[in-house]
Amino acid sequence: MSPLSWSEVLEGLRLNQAGLLAGCLIAAVCSTIGVYVVLKRIVFVGVSLAQISGAGVALAFLLAPALPIARDHPIAISLAVTLAGVLVYAQHGASARVPRESGIGIGYLVASALTLIFIVRSPKGLDEIKELLDGNIVALHGQDLISVAWLTGAVLAVHAAFHRQFLFTSFDPEMAATHGFRVRGWELLLHLTLGVTIAASIQYAGLLAVFAYLVMPAVTGLCVARRMKPVMLVSMATAVLSTVVGFALALKWDLPTSPPMIAVMTLALSAAWLLSRLRRSAN
Repeated sequence: MSPLSWSEVLEGLRLNQAGLLAGCLIAAVCSTIGVYVVLKRIVFVGVSLAQISGAGVALAFLLAPALPIARDHPIAISLAVTLAGVLVYAQHGASARVPRESGIGIGYLVASALTLIFIVRSPKGLDEIKELLDGNIVALHGQDLISVAWLTGAVLAVHAAFHRQFLFTSFDPEMAATHGFRVRGWELLLHLTLGVTIAASIQYAGLLAVFAYLVMPAVTGLCVARRMKPVMLVSMATAVLSTVVGFALALKWDLPTSPPMIAVMTLALSAAWLLSRLRRSAN
C-alpha cells in the first residue's frame, strides 16, 4: 500500500480529531507526572503499574460476557486493579527484610502472567494483545474523549492545587516532616494520581506509549532545563508534539500509533542530550 499524501494525512487528522485530542491530553498528564517518576527514581514503579493496569484491561475482556460494567466500562476494572496495586506498593516500609524493588518486580511478573492468562481465556483471544500494547486511539469516539478529558483534567487539577506539597515532600521529605507535612500521605496521593493516569490512558494509548510518555519527555526536559516548572513545560511540549507528529506519520504510513510517537520522542531526547553536552563543553 502506497503512503498517503500530506493533504490526505491532514484530512485524516481532521476526521480523527477526537483520537488526536485524547492522545494530546494523555501525553500532557503522563509527561507532567513523569517528571516526578524520573526524579524520584520510581520508573520501575511506573512500569509495574502500567503492566498491572494492562492486567486490569485484560480482566475486563475476560469478565465482559458476564459483567456489564466490564463490557461497557473496562476502564473501571483497570482503575480498580491499578489502585489496588498502588495501595500495595504504598506499604513499602512494611517489611525491612524484603527490598521494595523485589516487591515491585514480583508485582510486574505476576501482572504479566495474569495478563496472558486473562487474554487467552477471554472471548476476544490473543489478538487483543496487540491492541493492549499499541492502543487503539485512532478508533476513539467523542464519548471516550469526554471520559479521558474528565480523568486527565482531574489529575492535572490535583497537581496544580498541590504542586508545592508534592514538590516539598518528594525531594526534601525530612525537612517537610519537620514543617508538619504528612509525607507518607502526600506520597500516597502522588502514587494514586499516577495509578489513575495510567489506568485512564492505557486503554486508549497502549502500554508502550504510556510508559514512553512517563519517561522520555521528562528526561528530555531535564536535559534542557534545571528548574521544575521549565522542566515540566518542556516535558509536556515534547509529549504533545510527539503525539501530533507521530499520529500524522502513523496515518501516512498506515502504522500503529505508538511506534512513530516513540520515534519522535527519541529524536527529541537525542537532540536535548546533544544540547546538554554542548552546553557542558562550552562551560
